[in-house]
Amino acid sequence: MKLKYFMIGLLVLTVALLGSMLASVKWEKQEVEIGFQPEVAKDSFTLAQRLLASYDVQWHKDKRLASQTNPNQLTIDPNTMLVVDEAVLANSYELDQQLVQWVADGGRLVYVLNRQRDELGIDNAIFFQELGIDVTTVDDVFEFNFVLLEEGSSNTTLTIDETTQLELELSQAFKIDSCQGVQTENQAGDTVMCDLPFGAGRVIVLPSLAPFTNYKLRHLDHGSLLVWLTQGASKVTYVPYLSYPNWLSKLWHWSWQFVVSLLLTVVFAVWHISSRIGRAYAPDVDSKTSFDQHIRAIANFYTEHGHEARLFEALKKDFNAKVETRVPNFKMLSAHKQAEIIASLTQFDKEQVEILLSSELPESREQRTDYIKRYRQLRNAL
Repeated sequence: MKLKYFMIGLLVLTVALLGSMLASVKWEKQEVEIGFQPEVAKDSFTLAQRLLASYDVQWHKDKRLASQTNPNQLTIDPNTMLVVDEAVLANSYELDQQLVQWVADGGRLVYVLNRQRDELGIDNAIFFQELGIDVTTVDDVFEFNFVLLEEGSSNTTLTIDETTQLELELSQAFKIDSCQGVQTENQAGDTVMCDLPFGAGRVIVLPSLAPFTNYKLRHLDHGSLLVWLTQGASKVTYVPYLSYPNWLSKLWHWSWQFVVSLLLTVVFAVWHISSRIGRAYAPDVDSKTSFDQHIRAIANFYTEHGHEARLFEALKKDFNAKVETRVPNFKMLSAHKQAEIIASLTQFDKEQVEILLSSELPESREQRTDYIKRYRQLRNAL
């Protein structure tokens, strides 16, 4: 009873100490960002739209501009800043032609480079040739980031005026040469953004729109860059590229040797398995041999080759072991007493039992077979 009360007291004391410790802790409420709300996550440029809306600039995504171009001219509001993924030009010859005239007449264009430009042959586009620049793809650059809260590191500084510089993180997947306008270089000295006049208009060549996505817009000065690009415009029209190659074509472009090796490996594996295993066939007859048939086959083999003595010795050993379980010290008894006990156990004639126990194995094959048969009957009768 004393131990019981002691344990209860110790438990109450422990709870009191823990309660006092928790009460003395200064709790601090923190907000941890784990993702975007559904209305934000449904579009990568939702936050960019909200930022521009605060400056009275509308953001509009036009997925059909390339397919609905007027045969004569490009009908776009002159107060609109046009953002075009260059891959769109590969699918629309009309847009490629009209875009040159529209910008030359005073339009403002943000020309976004695409990682598939080599596969799509963008260098042959009319508008790109009119720009007079050279773009080199840096194949060893891999840029993909899933971290939501990562600040990112500045790799480019854009000087707007004497007092304003923007710290940016621009894609380094391309190098721009022969830029006849304002060049923005990265830390390695490569030009990654080009701002050049084109007729009465203006073209800004960007390596990607990643700085304006929901993940990157709030870091560094990406938001300020977007506002600076749209100064003087009341609307932003974004023309995305909607056709993307499947994973097999991407893999083939990355390394056709790997694809061929993988296919050959699969073919060899299928051939190896099929040649080793083959088709499965069920036997016509379910043939099974019982254990008794095996024993009879061995006995017939011994009999045909003159080894009946081995069979008889095994039979006698089995006979004596069977009797010992019922009559202990059976071997110590006299032959007369043994015959009397076996006769009482098996209901066999006493004289026949005594003859079987005292006789030797006959020389004649027929007699030996008959003798072993009667001895076996005696054993089974126990």
